[in-house]
Amino acid sequence: MSQDFSENWTAHYSYNRVSDMTSGNDRVYVASENAVFIYNTLDESIETRTTVNGLSGNVISAIYYSEGFDTLFIGYENGVIDVVVGNSTDVLTVVDIFNKPAIPPDRKRINHFEEYNGFVYISSSFGISLFELSQLEFDDSYFIGNGGGLLDIGSVAIQEPYIYAASIDGGVRRALVANDNIIDFNNWETIRTGSYQEIVSFNDDLYLQEDNQILISQNGVDYSIFESYPETVIDIRPNEDFLSVTYNATVLLYDENQNLAQTYGAIEGFTTRYTTTLTLQGEIFVGTLGSGVARFSSNNISDVARLLPNGPLENEHFDVAASAGNVWSVFGDFDVSYNPFPLKTQGISRYEEGLGWSFINPGDLFGATNFVHVAVNPLDPTQLYASSFNGGLVEVLDATPSILYDENNSSLSPVSSTIDDVRVNGGAFDAEGNFWVTNARSPLGLHKVSPAGQFSSFNTEEILAGSDANLDALAIGLDGVVFFGTDTRGVIAYNPATNEFARLAGEDGAANLPIDDIRSLAIDRNGALWIGTRLGLRVLFGPSQIFENPQISANAIIFLEDGLAQELLNDQVITDIIVDGANNKWLATADSGVFYVSPNGQETIFHFTTDNSPLPSNTVQSVAIDPETGSVYFGTVRGMVSFDGTSTAPADNLENVLIYPNPVRPGFNGNVRIEGLTARTNVKITDLVGNLVYEENTTGGSIEWDTTAFGRHKVASGVYLLLITGPPEEMQETTIEKVMIIR
Repeated sequence: MSQDFSENWTAHYSYNRVSDMTSGNDRVYVASENAVFIYNTLDESIETRTTVNGLSGNVISAIYYSEGFDTLFIGYENGVIDVVVGNSTDVLTVVDIFNKPAIPPDRKRINHFEEYNGFVYISSSFGISLFELSQLEFDDSYFIGNGGGLLDIGSVAIQEPYIYAASIDGGVRRALVANDNIIDFNNWETIRTGSYQEIVSFNDDLYLQEDNQILISQNGVDYSIFESYPETVIDIRPNEDFLSVTYNATVLLYDENQNLAQTYGAIEGFTTRYTTTLTLQGEIFVGTLGSGVARFSSNNISDVARLLPNGPLENEHFDVAASAGNVWSVFGDFDVSYNPFPLKTQGISRYEEGLGWSFINPGDLFGATNFVHVAVNPLDPTQLYASSFNGGLVEVLDATPSILYDENNSSLSPVSSTIDDVRVNGGAFDAEGNFWVTNARSPLGLHKVSPAGQFSSFNTEEILAGSDANLDALAIGLDGVVFFGTDTRGVIAYNPATNEFARLAGEDGAANLPIDDIRSLAIDRNGALWIGTRLGLRVLFGPSQIFENPQISANAIIFLEDGLAQELLNDQVITDIIVDGANNKWLATADSGVFYVSPNGQETIFHFTTDNSPLPSNTVQSVAIDPETGSVYFGTVRGMVSFDGTSTAPADNLENVLIYPNPVRPGFNGNVRIEGLTARTNVKITDLVGNLVYEENTTGGSIEWDTTAFGRHKVASGVYLLLITGPPEEMQETTIEKVMIIR
């Protein structure tokens, strides 16, 4: 059984891209990339199932609901199958196919489910497997290729006395479905050669999808061309009273007499990339790649409703940023060598606490595409900048695009061989509200945008030994020094006070970088520079010393494991580094999930992967923290989830200390949370007669107390005092709060 993570995690998936649908018991089950939503036709409610509820989170390739057994099957491209019975919160994750070493990884895809006589026949890219519904367990697997080899089965159909299998690489084969020895490939006969994607049974006839655009029918004796279509057929499906044929922007319904009963074309407000069609109780449900599901009456396409749970525009998040109560995400891309083509044209998504997701339409972004970075002004959260790695820099004010800065109205410049390819990437705000941003493959690689929108540019040709360097992450030190990463020249530092550049690079020997390809940077609360490269992690203490000491070295994080010294994240691609309110670090990686480590990095507090958390992918591209709630948002290549973190940014004073829950009532087994603390605050918790039961010095703005006396035993019922004292260098502000414990 998979674990339900809904107590500490929240799912933020996009449901726009529908891959398959099934129905039963007044519900329509919709598969969208790697999550499922369920539409109730009686009350029109929608619920979702995601990795947070225990789903596997891989790419869904097929979905089927057994009405008789009230069981939902979700098949994935990697061979995993999730099984959900009724309204249970438990998910049975079946890994028999996924774990079978005799089947190559590219031949494990689940293509189709077909129910017959208490079994589900599972069509996959290697053959056919049986799953017994009453016992919820695998039965036999059929390898029906020549000599018992693998055969890519698109689907099966059962018309007694035969079971028919359509294969992409071996024609159509059949066997007697009641044959006890059907597992023997010799009992399967090839009845038609060619390549077939699907086979379905409708009104006692078989229909074969051949060569993508041709539909073949078989009446039990003869085969004939039923129809040749102008485009690739995407889906054929038997429904209540109709056979549906779906291809781009077209849905055709055929009645039981093989007459074309209805044709539906473009649906206003929906993308014209259709994927599948269901008919149910006089209504039509059309799945799309980009617009969710269109639902309309069979005789009135103009009155259409959109079935689509709230979520971001895409699941492939490239960069994420957060402010109090808000999260922003962009979906551009570039490959490992910073090639942005083909460009992605998605807009910008925004999540507001309590309101959900909304988006800025790509058509409102002044023609800019391929956004790869987003930064929110901490002094004014209504202002943000979105970096386009092709089109320049867009300022957004109050969630509305305000202006595009490019080569026409700013000092930003395009790649030297072009006239309009302006590649803007990492950026950050300084303490005065100036925005610093990198401009890749340009002689002016660094720019500053003042709060009034005035640009200043800085020539980087000399420090970069040319103008063709690709530039990535940017971070600003506590003293205002700007640091940014490059793909071949290590870390570049710029001191605005002296107009001086310096460089930290591995080829000099002393720098101790594993590679000069820098992918992420962060300044922690002690001023240290954390450097994420394509081959590991380094920390540079007192980074501004680089101007006085060109031979300064970065440090690896060394910890002991089983008595042996190990280097933290050795050889890992570090995609993002985020520092939380307690000076702990979130370290995102390209293929190992995300690590949460102590301030010095020597203790790993959490290591989240797809195996032990709802992360939908181990490729985590960006992390963001809501400074008010401490919630941590993980943007991966397959969706976003958030974790209820415990560390918030420190407050300026102790005027708004908050304790919850308060009182702590019987049956509560969680932690008491104390928020609104300043940095380096001392918190003592005592009973009313002064006995100390807990003490902690904070670095961030919050702590949690497990209501025990230093971890030994639960404290008794009563009122407890919190004696909170700020650091002495800040006038030692103090306050006393109370919390009541009721056992």
